[in-house]
Amino acid sequence: VGSTISYFQDMRAKDSYFYWRIKLDDEDRVENLFWIDGASRRAYAKYNDCLSFDTTYMTNMYKMPCAPFIGINNHGQSIQFGCGFVRNELKENFVWLFNTFLHAMGGVAPKNIITDQDFAMRSAIDEVFLNIIHRNCRWHIMKKAQE
Repeated sequence: VGSTISYFQDMRAKDSYFYWRIKLDDEDRVENLFWIDGASRRAYAKYNDCLSFDTTYMTNMYKMPCAPFIGINNHGQSIQFGCGFVRNELKENFVWLFNTFLHAMGGVAPKNIITDQDFAMRSAIDEVFLNIIHRNCRWHIMKKAQE
């Protein structure tokens, strides 16, 4: 964690729009983490129509779900609008992550959000992102339908 914080501080020194937040638990262990660079913040200001959010990936040694915020630019290309880690997929962790994302983006919420069918995530979206359209990801729907 110390190395990550040091890296984020170095990034902030190089990019004044680099933004990061960390939430520690009572034992100073990472509960949630979020970061975004300046280029992504500027791109989000232009391309905030639709956001894809998925925590399916768990490719780190701490087994914390990775939470990338993905959008689409005017060329139809995927663009990352920030990334986070949550210790577990509980509503309060998603509320923290979404509020942190919203703060980083100057309070501008996406117009649409596409997620998997996670109930904790849905509850957090309903609490944080008011008046947006929330849809389930087709890939997740088809996968669960096959099961």
